[in-house]
Amino acid sequence: MFFWKKWTRRKAGRRKPLVRVKVSDEQRQAYRAPVEFAVVYVIEGRPGARTAVATDLSAASLRLIGDEDLGEDTLVDLRFTLPNHLVHDVHVEKEIVETTSRGRVPKKIMVPPEPFAEMTVRAKVINAFLRVRRRKLAYGLQFVDMGEQTTEEIQRFIHVWQIRQLRERAALRGE
Repeated sequence: MFFWKKWTRRKAGRRKPLVRVKVSDEQRQAYRAPVEFAVVYVIEGRPGARTAVATDLSAASLRLIGDEDLGEDTLVDLRFTLPNHLVHDVHVEKEIVETTSRGRVPKKIMVPPEPFAEMTVRAKVINAFLRVRRRKLAYGLQFVDMGEQTTEEIQRFIHVWQIRQLRERAALRGE
């Protein structure tokens, strides 16, 4: 009985979290879109292009799933097109300027996103692990020396993907 009284008194007072989580520099700081798409890659120092599947895309990294064994810090040139078919039906808000008798009036309309074009990105292998369910090797790749336009395109895709996810959840809840 003593324990119960002590517990209820503590609960009624100021609540303290049971576990405090500290986010280290090594932990992810960006949203990862759980999408899959085909990738063609070339390993620095090896001839020939190979194919793999990319997943868990973020603005700074992705996961590469394939058959080849890659060492840590291996540089890889990736060529891919972000999966347009996954976001083509998600309409996003766009502001246009309409000329009327009252002058130029800003107006917001809903339009599908501009299609994503093929891009080339250099990445470095950060970690490796085995995907047991797929029986494939998987690698965490971090983008390096990426241009500002490429970064913005990846961020735009992730933004549209998140809008799609939020709308699907709202539809499931009946909102």
